[in-house]
Amino acid sequence: MVMLRSIAALWLAFICFSLLTAAQQSEISGQITDSEGAALANARVLVHWDSSGSTVGLRDNIGIKQDLAVLTDSNGHYSAVVPPGFYDVFVSAMAFTPTAAKVRVKEGHATTLSRKLKVEPLVSKELD
Repeated sequence: MVMLRSIAALWLAFICFSLLTAAQQSEISGQITDSEGAALANARVLVHWDSSGSTVGLRDNIGIKQDLAVLTDSNGHYSAVVPPGFYDVFVSAMAFTPTAAKVRVKEGHATTLSRKLKVEPLVSKELD
């Protein structure tokens, strides 16, 4: 009987921890296209946590210690699951000018960041 209670207590603790962790996770997602609106497959999206919000007293700037890199799918969509916080999001694709944006991700919310990349002028001149 004691062992059953211990197992039940362990499962309850595991479920509570899982729910707490899941509640703290949020998402940054969007679509990357060219200036004409065509989807850019395999564009790189780098998510970098900006820890400076924590130094001014924001308690929900949990963030991640390591950068997170994802690639867009064939439709130009990407998604990155991150804890709440302030992030710098860098987007790049071959032959396009990279772009960056700062976003705030709130607990349990999805943040959308879509970008249109312009063709890099130096690359387009070399191709002519």
